[in-house]
Amino acid sequence: MTSSRDFHHPLALRSDPASPSGTGTVGDPSIAARLASAEQTLRDISHALAHDLRTSLRHVASYAQLLGDPVYAGQPGQVTRLSHKVMDSTRRLQHLMESVSALARLQAADLHPVRVDVGQMVQVVLRDLQLGQRGPVVSCVLAPGLPPARADAALLRRVWEELLDNALRHALSHDQPCIEVCYEAVPGGHAYFVHDNGLGFEPEKAAELFGLFQRAQGVPEPGLGVGLALVRRIVECHGGRVWATARPGEGARFGFSLPADAG
Repeated sequence: MTSSRDFHHPLALRSDPASPSGTGTVGDPSIAARLASAEQTLRDISHALAHDLRTSLRHVASYAQLLGDPVYAGQPGQVTRLSHKVMDSTRRLQHLMESVSALARLQAADLHPVRVDVGQMVQVVLRDLQLGQRGPVVSCVLAPGLPPARADAALLRRVWEELLDNALRHALSHDQPCIEVCYEAVPGGHAYFVHDNGLGFEPEKAAELFGLFQRAQGVPEPGLGVGLALVRRIVECHGGRVWATARPGEGARFGFSLPADAG
């Protein structure tokens, strides 16, 4: 697979992270960045309430209404099919609401940072994801010696779950699906990368993918469009940043940076 150095990516962490005491001024770059991130989150949630969640509710109502149609009274097979549609749509709606709620509640003050063995965490998350995976087996390459991070363990696991699940789904579009996890040292910390050999996307679409309910096209099993927005919010609350790079037909790489573990 392509080396992580073959794509341009921003390496620097957010400058001048806020002090643990929370002091600072509005002119402080980190404060301005957090305000901008919070405003974007509010816009995303507003869009979710106005469009995506309402659309899911309409789907549930439509399927439920069909179940009561006399036309299907003597067609148990159709009734079963519609019942499954209702249940699937309800589960999807529940997942959407839980994810949007988590996004809205997440604040930097909620973090409980500890030293996290990133290599072990990635292996566990991959194992769990592959247990429920359908379709061809995806080859996974992990760089040795993934450096530890100081982060909220539960939230960092969520970041890896979303990025690895995203990569596994995208890789399935290739006849020999493969993903790679690697890292680089950056000023003040480390950058972690997840690369898949799927269809990729146009470079100008990269920033959009971290918005709420933004979905890549041509994916065999599209997600809900929530995960990457949550990844962005979690990483930014830790003082890091996220980005994505890709070329059509050459796969995609998602990266994020975190401050180094102080040991």
